[in-house]
Amino acid sequence: MSTERRSLQELVGVSLNSSLLRIEARAPGGETSLLRVAGLGAAVLHVQHGADRIGPNRRGGPVAEALAAPGHVPAPLDQIAGELGGVLYHLRYGGQHGLVGQAITLFAGYIGLRRRFGPEGFLAAVGDAQRVALLRRFAGRVLHEWLSDRCVACGGSGKLERVDGGSWVKPLGRMKRNAVLRVCTSCHGSRRQMPSHTARRVALGIEIKAYEYEGWGQHFNAGLSWLTNVMHKRLNRPLTVQLERSKKRV
Repeated sequence: MSTERRSLQELVGVSLNSSLLRIEARAPGGETSLLRVAGLGAAVLHVQHGADRIGPNRRGGPVAEALAAPGHVPAPLDQIAGELGGVLYHLRYGGQHGLVGQAITLFAGYIGLRRRFGPEGFLAAVGDAQRVALLRRFAGRVLHEWLSDRCVACGGSGKLERVDGGSWVKPLGRMKRNAVLRVCTSCHGSRRQMPSHTARRVALGIEIKAYEYEGWGQHFNAGLSWLTNVMHKRLNRPLTVQLERSKKRV
């Protein structure tokens, strides 16, 4: 695959696994592995200081502006979000699965600061130790679903192929002119793995009545949305700016 076809995230992932990071000359508009890794670090700092939430129309401003603001103190949620976003890059695009434990710890801390899961949220009646343990199990399951989001039945293609005998399987990948395809019946063409509420409940260690009464299905939707927001909405923009893929400079 040529570098022109790779996404920015994929290129950063390759750079994170580079065995040699060094300062080297680059052509105008070109990027080196060192530059991408440094850009990711700067983007993490950008989010940690909430610089993506200040400026005109709340579209983001320079880190220096955030640091220079009178009485500036980084918000705990921003601090965790920045560090979590960096770890998620290493996990999803760098394939560094040894960081799963760190990601779970950071994400559990992140969701613990959200009003939904805070001391005054729906778990208010649960003891602090029990709540922390439950949130860690929740964070682990959400992270697993977020990283393993490709539909198993169709291999993430959104389609199934009929083979000899009439069975429907994930596309075989061969260039067969008369191949018969249909929309995947598991993901309905979304290409994403459909969630298993049973697996979620087992991971949380709670009974089905509590799972339904406390609305855990909606909580999982929120958790998945938060992971996507941290990495794709908050971290990606300052990263593109750092790599001069945006006209706005940080």
